[in-house]
Amino acid sequence: MPAYIKYVKELHPRKSSLNGGQTIVTNKECSALIQPQLPTKRKDPGSFHVPYAIGETMFD
Repeated sequence: MPAYIKYVKELHPRKSSLNGGQTIVTNKECSALIQPQLPTKRKDPGSFHVPYAIGETMFD
């Protein structure tokens, strides 16, 4: 069982839903795992190059 699932189960051991007004405080890592929707997919940034030199020869 992944560690984050065990952590979430420890936060709320009973299977009943929260009543209005009840909150559970979570850290940033845990709250990112239980978001209701997936993040939007980003466009491919394309290729890149890194210019470098060997001795006096420059490669672009």
